[in-house]
This record gives sequence, C-alpha cells and structure tokens, in this order.
Amino acid sequence: MASNPDPSTSALRADPAPQGPRWPATLSVIFHWLAAVAMFGALAGGVFVHRLSSCCDVGHWTVYNLHASFGLALLALVVLRILVRLLRPWPALPEHMPVWQRLTARATHTALYVLMVALPLAGWSIVSAPGCCHLNPYVFDWFVLPSLDPAPIPNRAAAFSLHSVLAWMTMGVIALHASAALFHHFVYRDDILARIVPALRAWRSRREQK
Repeated sequence: MASNPDPSTSALRADPAPQGPRWPATLSVIFHWLAAVAMFGALAGGVFVHRLSSCCDVGHWTVYNLHASFGLALLALVVLRILVRLLRPWPALPEHMPVWQRLTARATHTALYVLMVALPLAGWSIVSAPGCCHLNPYVFDWFVLPSLDPAPIPNRAAAFSLHSVLAWMTMGVIALHASAALFHHFVYRDDILARIVPALRAWRSRREQK
C-alpha cells in the first residue's frame, strides 16, 4: 500500500512560484504624476518664454519664474524617483510583449529620465551664463535660483539652443510614452496603464475579486 505523499511537498507543487511585485511602489506613482505636472508646467511656460524677444520685460516675469520653478521641481522629483526605483524596481513587463516592444519601452524610459535631468540643467545653464539681464528667477516665490558657477554651458545662446532642442525631444518622447500606454490599455487590455493610474488599479482589483 503506497504511503500518503508529504502534504508539504504537495503544497509546494500546487502553489505557483513566487513572483515579484505586480504594482509599483506608491511613492513611485506619486513621483510619476508630480513629475508629469512639473514637466507640463515647465513646457507650457517654456513655449511662452520661447516666443519672447527679451526676458527683461517685467510683465513677463511671472511666467518666466513659474517656468523656472517647474523646471527645478522636475529636477528634484526625478532624482527622488530614481532613488525610489532603486529601492523597489519597477514590476516586470507583461510576458505577451514581443522583444522589440520591451526594448522600445526600456529605451523610452531611459530617454525620459535622461531628458528630465538634462532639460532643467540646460535651462539652469541659461540663467547662469552671462546675459538675460543678470536676474535669476524666483522659485515659487520661496528663494532666488542661484547661478551655477561655472555654468555648464558658458555660452548663453548655445545653452538656449540646446534647451529648446531637448524640449522638443521631450515632447516627442512623452507622446510616444503616452500612446504606448493607451495602446496597451485599449488593444492589449493588460495592466500597464493600471499600474500607474490608481483608479484603474482599484477597478481591476475589484473585478478580479468577483
């Protein structure tokens, strides 16, 4: 007569293998949306500032200050977000994604992080370089943005050109990033968008519990 199998062994065979976290850390989600707000605020102000013939007009300083304030906030938020992601890596991409989509996703995220650091630094270099009335913007009316000494790009015209190019690149990468998230949500119907939108995450969790 065969003996009963060890129940612990049966349980190990029945239970699925442990997996990593399905959802990103709450702080990652918070920093993601705060960085998005700062990014769009900086880009909107940048479009206005870019059209000015001179930043010395006192009537334009409110927008100019906000543009610089959002840019500095973006730089601080992306540093905090990188620290959080080092402590808790982002969940793995769905298995159904082909290799080219995984590579594109990684390249897009890497480009976004690089741009979110390089874009504010290029703008800060404009402030630090000679010119622009030698007046530094106020950061949310809390303090005056100090100049970088020495300026990373000492030529103000070159810094301004680089800042503009990086801004257009950022808008393109954001459009690609958002389009991919919507494509996954409406075509693949996976949890990519739900990972970063708490309302969708809660709705998906309730649906799975039924």
